[in-house]
Amino acid sequence: MSMPLHPEQLDFMKDLVLHRIEFLDPLFRFLNYFDSDYFFFVLIPVLWLGFSYRWGLRIFYWLTLNNLVNSFAKTILAWPRPSQDIPELGMFHPESYGFPSGGAQTCLFLGGILIYYWRTRAAWVIGISYILLISFSRLYLGVHYPTDLLGGWAVALVLLSLFILCKDPVEKFLAKIGPLPSLLLSLAIPLAILLIADKPNITYIMGSAMGIGLGTYFSLKYHLFLTPSKNLNEALARSFLGIAILFTLVWIWPTEWPLISKSLALGLFMSLATSPICRWFLSSKK
Repeated sequence: MSMPLHPEQLDFMKDLVLHRIEFLDPLFRFLNYFDSDYFFFVLIPVLWLGFSYRWGLRIFYWLTLNNLVNSFAKTILAWPRPSQDIPELGMFHPESYGFPSGGAQTCLFLGGILIYYWRTRAAWVIGISYILLISFSRLYLGVHYPTDLLGGWAVALVLLSLFILCKDPVEKFLAKIGPLPSLLLSLAIPLAILLIADKPNITYIMGSAMGIGLGTYFSLKYHLFLTPSKNLNEALARSFLGIAILFTLVWIWPTEWPLISKSLALGLFMSLATSPICRWFLSSKK
């Protein structure tokens, strides 16, 4: 299936590039961070350690599903990006295909969760601003066509609806079958996906998922997870410490390790070690 309105969209992107505002370029380059692995390495520790490990787990697994759906859709349709059609249009040059936009998909999914579950005026302002800014940045940077954004939003709405409808039933089912069967599921499903799709990004995601599943099992068994933060200062301190630990770990990790081993160990460390480290570090400062 060919991309709809491809010539018209390419003309639109050419016109958009001509009207870029130079002093805004650094802002939009920074916004590209929200569609990178670095954002993931910040978001999960902030949720997991700063606020609630339950929400950290939920967002991790649903973002994993979000990434899988996006990756498979890109592979199946293989629609190009503007920066692949004409390199001069792009301020960045991702190698993956364009449709659907992962950035637009992820921001609407996360923004929708924020709005739905917090339901405050601040949640609406932050959520809508986040969705619009990140989505428009994909056009401004020349890495996506308008149809990529529409596709990302459509997929995100489906996933958001599934999250709202399935979160409680899925969690009740896992509680009913118990920790060990839940652990086996958390290992078997990623392994099955790895057998189907042998791609570096899928390998990294599935390795992390297996590590998270294994670490969560032992953390729940031995009560290692942190209780919810008592105040904002404690939440910020935990979040900063967790981010620092993960980025340090990624930086010092031996590059010769296979990707599956590296990602599994990273997920295991995040779910098993960061909570006790935070508890020890913060208690030692009192």
